[in-house]
Amino acid sequence: MDNTEKQHRHQNHYFNREFAAVRSYHLAPWQQSYINKITSHLLAKDSVGKNILDIATGSGYVAIEMAKRGLNVTASDLSIVAIKNLKKYRQQFSLKNLNIIKCPAEKIPLADNSFDYIIANAILEHIFDENKAINEWLRLLKPNGQILVTIPLMYRYIWPFLWPINYIHDKRIGHLRRYNSTSLQSKFHLDLMHVFYTGHLVKVIGAAINAIFPLPKLVEYCEIKDDYKQKIAYGANNIVVIMKKTKQ
Repeated sequence: MDNTEKQHRHQNHYFNREFAAVRSYHLAPWQQSYINKITSHLLAKDSVGKNILDIATGSGYVAIEMAKRGLNVTASDLSIVAIKNLKKYRQQFSLKNLNIIKCPAEKIPLADNSFDYIIANAILEHIFDENKAINEWLRLLKPNGQILVTIPLMYRYIWPFLWPINYIHDKRIGHLRRYNSTSLQSKFHLDLMHVFYTGHLVKVIGAAINAIFPLPKLVEYCEIKDDYKQKIAYGANNIVVIMKKTKQ
């Protein structure tokens, strides 16, 4: 078994358990924040009918919300539980414009230049051969198409007292590396359009309190405060980058 297969096995084991615990579709405040970024900064005003690929769809919220907005959505994932859940939601919301495929993010069985938009949300850091994945995504993206990538931010931007927690989290969930906008762009060689930072201290504190004393309003408040800081790198935990494949 090579390193890629080992990583796939680990990821399947971890995320199958996580997705199996999901009983119904619900859009959390942090998920709504990502949807807002997609609709405000990635999608064109005339995006209805455009083709969008949601790589490693996971809980499926991006695929569902994009399909609701009239885009032609393809969602991929390696987890059979994620696929099963998404098929259930597709039926629940009557989303005939949502196609679902089971495959690894490094090998997606679709034609070149198929998509106007690609979402790669919290997946690149999990992939052993990141260059193989990036080349695959670029193959699928149309000229003038745009890709949104969400990845964990390098430790030097994170408050030092949070380093041990993040290190443990990285090992547990299967993060292999972290990035900043410069390192990410150097791998994709695309035009940088937008950069946002999420997971600032106020959001971390809110999440910690909510884990002990469930306070939905506090979570919503902390998400709003986190959005206020979306252009500030230091103190964030994640980075959202939108890039464009300029027509050659």
